[in-house]
Amino acid sequence: MSKQRTIKARRYDPKAIEQKWQSKWQESKLYEFTREKDKEVYYNLVEFPYPSGDLHLGHWFAFVPPDVHARFQKMKGKNVFFTNGFDAFGLPAENAAIKRNIHPRDWTMGNIETMTKQFATMGTMIDWSHKVITCEPGYYRWNQWIFLKMFEKGLAYRGKAFSNWCPSCQTVLANENIEAGKCWRCGTEVVQKEVEQWFLKITEYAEKLLWPDPSTSHSTLRTESSGSDSKSSGLSNEVDWPLSVRQGQNNWIGRSEGVEISFQVPGTDENIVVYTVYPETIYGATYMVLAPEHPLVEKLTTKEQKDAVEDYQKKAKRKSELERKTLTKEKTGVFIGSYCINPVTNQKVPIYISDYVIFGYGTGAVMGVPGSDLRDYELAKKFDIPIVQVVSAQKDSTQDIVSAKDVLEEGWLVNSGDFNGLASPDPARGEITAFLEEKGFAKKKVQYHIHDWSISRQRYWGTPVPMIHCEKCVVVPVPFEDLPVELPYEVDYTPKGKPPLATAQDWVNITCPKCGGEAKRDVETLDTFFDSSWYYYRYVNPDYDKGPFDQEKVADMMPIAVYFGGAEHTLGHTLYARFFTKFFKDIGMVSFDEFAKIRIQHGVILGPDGNRMSKSKGNVVNPDDVVKDYGSDTVRLYLGFMMPYEAIAPWSKTAISGVYRFLKRIWDLQDKIQETSGLTKVDQMMMHRTIKKVGDDLMTFKFNTAVSTLMQWLNFLSAKQHINSEEYKTLILLLAPFAPHIAEELWSQIGESYSVHQQSWPTVDTKYLTADQATIVVQINGKLRATLTLATNIGEDKEQVIQAAKKDPNIQKHLAQNSIRDTIFVKGKILNFVVSR
Repeated sequence: MSKQRTIKARRYDPKAIEQKWQSKWQESKLYEFTREKDKEVYYNLVEFPYPSGDLHLGHWFAFVPPDVHARFQKMKGKNVFFTNGFDAFGLPAENAAIKRNIHPRDWTMGNIETMTKQFATMGTMIDWSHKVITCEPGYYRWNQWIFLKMFEKGLAYRGKAFSNWCPSCQTVLANENIEAGKCWRCGTEVVQKEVEQWFLKITEYAEKLLWPDPSTSHSTLRTESSGSDSKSSGLSNEVDWPLSVRQGQNNWIGRSEGVEISFQVPGTDENIVVYTVYPETIYGATYMVLAPEHPLVEKLTTKEQKDAVEDYQKKAKRKSELERKTLTKEKTGVFIGSYCINPVTNQKVPIYISDYVIFGYGTGAVMGVPGSDLRDYELAKKFDIPIVQVVSAQKDSTQDIVSAKDVLEEGWLVNSGDFNGLASPDPARGEITAFLEEKGFAKKKVQYHIHDWSISRQRYWGTPVPMIHCEKCVVVPVPFEDLPVELPYEVDYTPKGKPPLATAQDWVNITCPKCGGEAKRDVETLDTFFDSSWYYYRYVNPDYDKGPFDQEKVADMMPIAVYFGGAEHTLGHTLYARFFTKFFKDIGMVSFDEFAKIRIQHGVILGPDGNRMSKSKGNVVNPDDVVKDYGSDTVRLYLGFMMPYEAIAPWSKTAISGVYRFLKRIWDLQDKIQETSGLTKVDQMMMHRTIKKVGDDLMTFKFNTAVSTLMQWLNFLSAKQHINSEEYKTLILLLAPFAPHIAEELWSQIGESYSVHQQSWPTVDTKYLTADQATIVVQINGKLRATLTLATNIGEDKEQVIQAAKKDPNIQKHLAQNSIRDTIFVKGKILNFVVSR
């Protein structure tokens, strides 16, 4: 600017300026990614959404702060890659199709069109030219390719597992399809049934998926000084993921070092094998528990107990795995009539079945040690099974176990033969393990809680499994050159008794590529988590046709710099995505171990009433309505300001109106620009400290405190009679990531060239960050009335600051007609006079 403004700025009209600039950005392709070889790629990503039909506040909160961060990194000189797509396959579309009588593809693609338009109103810098839509053959062709590669390596296999089964519909149901224990379609009670399905051997990667000890590792990847590579983190591939994620995944993987012990069943050739990490308690094993579905149950159940056992098994089938694992539920069980031998006491112990033991976890058998395990204690008390104390609180001292408080896991071994008096668990555990191995009763084993991933679904809307079933050749993979196996459109997706794809006879019946005989396609589809386990690789070149992803571009642009998403994906999506990355590395497609350097998990916006938003509760806030009232920039700024990104808080109409007023004040502030108004040292200090603080906060994802800092600086500027153009330009640049439309308009109005979003982040002059002076903000009833520049030692003394403030003409004027009731002092920063008339 070259002269003082004499014309008052026109009224702030969000609707007009936002539509104007959204059109301009689209026409000029401002946000389309171009690889600039002289800049570092910054891959900024948010988990792609499911095309549900409407963007809600959850979508806005998930995407706006990451967009702020992407814009900031672009201004900092990074070659930012920020794109989006749609996780388009899945059960919701199929359910919606049945309820609305519309084809899943038509419903999905219509929603994608609607949501893409809604995203534009958000004002993000998302580059849609790199989008992927997982229900398109060009994408799921590579799902099938990856599946076949895993099949080649022995990681994809056909097996059996217990699943939710509707006896009426004769089909497997997802947990979402069960309502109060019944099938959502027909109302039949759901049971657990062993069903043949496709699996991925994620268990083979269990050790690789474990994070280094989360309690001791740390990272500095988020700090300005360390940039994007830190050598001090100690984490796999130098990454910085939330502690809760790393601990949660490690707990789910559940690595344990224990022993497998054999209990021989007298009069038979059978042995019951149990896995335990507490072999030191074996002398207290007074009964055995098998899972109701354990194959030995049928062999070992006596004629007298057959009816009772079968009745119990039927009841157990009606319970989900989650119900069976609930620790607080009453323990139940049935004696099967047989016994096994405790190998160290040589005593017969009764064999029970109980639904708290799950077949597939460990060996599906548990030795009951009621003196040292509360669950075992509860079952023993229920069935009057002997309880032997083997761990005592005092050395060489035993006592009767009369209540749960007497059950001990650590102490001193008693009633344990030659091992009495040893401290438990150590050294007792090691010595008893060695003894059991020497006698041939046991062997050491490392075990994992995690199970192989069931990936096939008996439903329509998903990637067809690329396998062929032939009577002669059994199972044959579809040749790579025949991919994709396209999902047929003409399908009865509401069948009863068989998977939907089985109704497409012309599609199902084919010729075996191996023997030339009659064969059938596999009629199951892949779990939608398969789609989301690698989509971010496809983004870098979505039209690539030589493989799932362009390895050269992936090597250049990945790992992802920062990956934003929901905490609910700790044990699902992000774990599977890490598994896929490690598989890609093993087959030579990538060179890194982790797909994302930083993981940021967002919080949740509640309804205005403090409850989770729900249409049934009538507390849903439609972002489109709020945009109409206040504009997109206000919504964006409020989402950044309302709470820390990872927090949970209710929506507040009162607070958002305050944010609107904040933007309007910035708009009106241009009337105070006067070129002849120079910058004092205090002005410089306030400006450069603001640049530094906002930049540091955006680097570390502290969006709310960054906005708060801008608000504080605006208060300072508003209290001045005139402001300098440098101050106003700097304010616009700092505002631009948060409120891109108003920033673009103001940048244009002050005569700067298009676009503000192509500008660099303001440079900090460090000489203004440290000084021998303190800048004190003086308020009256919370409103800024003056700023004082004082020697540091004086600025920290309340009485001296009060005396200095009372000498300021503006303060004197406001105090003249008021009486001081109180003074609030923040050393070296703020003095607030609380007054009353």
